[in-house]
Amino acid sequence: MARIYVSEERLKKLQRELEDAHAGLSGLRKEKNLAYTATGDTWHDNPYFNKLTQDEETLARKIAEIQQTISEAEIYNPSVRNIEQVRLGSIVRFARRYKNNSEETDETWEIVGFGETDVPQNRVAYNAPLGAALIGMGPGDTKQATTPKGAVEYEVIDLYPDWDAVPKK
Repeated sequence: MARIYVSEERLKKLQRELEDAHAGLSGLRKEKNLAYTATGDTWHDNPYFNKLTQDEETLARKIAEIQQTISEAEIYNPSVRNIEQVRLGSIVRFARRYKNNSEETDETWEIVGFGETDVPQNRVAYNAPLGAALIGMGPGDTKQATTPKGAVEYEVIDLYPDWDAVPKK
């Protein structure tokens, strides 16, 4: 079984989502039973019943996905930051250089757990293309990658112990 890494906060959110989905499924099944018995029609002649059946199947799949994620989840401590090499929890400053147009950016991102990407907060999941490209790199290391905008080179500039240590731009 593959392990995925999540913060304790994300795991609690997944557990709440699972509880909400189970409650939603219970309500949907009650509504489906009412739709079936209230009309006196068989399922062949009851489009509302058919829609509820489809909704039930969709919600059951969502529940299964959440349960699978929870079963594979391993909690990491986001406050333990590696400042030697990019790892889960690292705050990394890097240069991004596009080969086709010489565009270069200087960015700082935190590498976070599965499903925790938050672009406005400069947080990217370790398994997202950017996070995966940076994992394992240290200050001064460069790596080539292919993105939708074309070939790119990443160069790690620095790693920080916390956001307070990140220089203000």
